Amino acid sequence: MSNRHTKIHIRFPASVIAVLLLLLTGSVLRARSAATNPKSKTTQEVFKNVQVLKDIPADDLIPAMQFITASLGVECDFCHVRDAFDKDDKRAKQTARKMMQMMFTINQQNFNGQAKVSCYSCHRGSPAPVAIPTVGETRAYVENTDGSPPTAQALPNISAILEKYLASLGGADAMNKISSRVETGTVRFASGPALPVKIATKAPGKQVMIVRLPSGDSSTAFDGASGWQSSPGAPVREMHAADFEGAKLDADLQFATHLKQTFSELKVAISERIGEHDTILVLAGNHGDAPVELFFDKDSGLLVRQLRFGKSPLGLNPTRVDYDDYKEFDGVKVPLKVTIAGPRRQFDIQLDQVTNNVQLDDALFEPPPSSLKVQP
Repeated sequence: MSNRHTKIHIRFPASVIAVLLLLLTGSVLRARSAATNPKSKTTQEVFKNVQVLKDIPADDLIPAMQFITASLGVECDFCHVRDAFDKDDKRAKQTARKMMQMMFTINQQNFNGQAKVSCYSCHRGSPAPVAIPTVGETRAYVENTDGSPPTAQALPNISAILEKYLASLGGADAMNKISSRVETGTVRFASGPALPVKIATKAPGKQVMIVRLPSGDSSTAFDGASGWQSSPGAPVREMHAADFEGAKLDADLQFATHLKQTFSELKVAISERIGEHDTILVLAGNHGDAPVELFFDKDSGLLVRQLRFGKSPLGLNPTRVDYDDYKEFDGVKVPLKVTIAGPRRQFDIQLDQVTNNVQLDDALFEPPPSSLKVQP
């Protein structure tokens, strides 16, 4: 602009202004330092109340802060008090100091001081560190909350959600008339071919899935208390105890009527968009255990997704189950499309036939007779 009287007003967020001021201050300090002292000053000589990064060159402090904001997906005021960066009023600032010290210790003791582990190694763009593996782009909601009540939203209460879910499936009377079910269709593992599959379920809590492979049948079964897996040419293997809780949920023909019995703690969390569905997330758990995340369609009331977690000594292993294409059989709706996925696995089940109240022998759910010893 050549007109000296023209004024342009641009408003920046306070956090951006703070960073710009710090950068400008750093530039001035560098210029003065270069003119008066060839040796760079440390952060503790230039800034107030620096406790962890106090011995690094002052020029490196702002890039370090930028790395933290990028790693956690936050702005400066997540840890700092605006216009008073030296204050320690925020708990996040205290935590950040401890985390940096832990990071330095890990790198020093395990990687000869090289920066192999950083803030981003655990946080991945979130204020909460990621301890549970993701399934696709799905992250566990339980990792994004500190236990405090979620932001108030216009959501129905838990009783209304469960009643709508039960009614959408056909009601308690219709569901209680179902004592067994046989489903047939195809299953596709990753990008492999579609294979014939049969799923037989018998109340209370027994289920077997049989996949027809070219080399023979592969079966996974649960009898309500234990389970087993078999593949052609391999020993029969016991189902890991960590998978029992998920197997119980899958094998419950009256899951919708048993929710309040199965889970002592049921809480409405948030609304979330999943594909074409506006859903309501319900956390269903028992004291001391990670809750199962249940996503119900706001309009239909049907269950769209279940995210559950298996325990391990090192953390929780997530399994995501998506339900779609519900159809009615004997007065009860059944999802014909089921996708089961983990962090590095996925298989898609497409059912074409569902038959209820089939006579099923309990032997179907027992390990097959074999000369091979059952392996743990």
